[in-house]
Amino acid sequence: MNYDEAIRSLQDTAVVMAEIQRRQSEVQKTQAGLVEGLLEFRLQTEKNLAHVTVRLAEITDKLDGLIGFVDRLPKPPPQ
Repeated sequence: MNYDEAIRSLQDTAVVMAEIQRRQSEVQKTQAGLVEGLLEFRLQTEKNLAHVTVRLAEITDKLDGLIGFVDRLPKPPPQ
């Protein structure tokens, strides 16, 4: 192998490495976007869960009140 072939080989290698770096940069940008989307989804899910928890507590309280009210109603006479 002479110097010209060695130089061409190094240049080809440099071109390949530059392309690999470009592709890797694109992949990292895509992954960063996906991670950001997942974080937003998680925050929204946590907000929704908090809302559902509050609503369930309200419904439970209302049902407990209704059960208490029905328990205090006079019982029908046995037939």
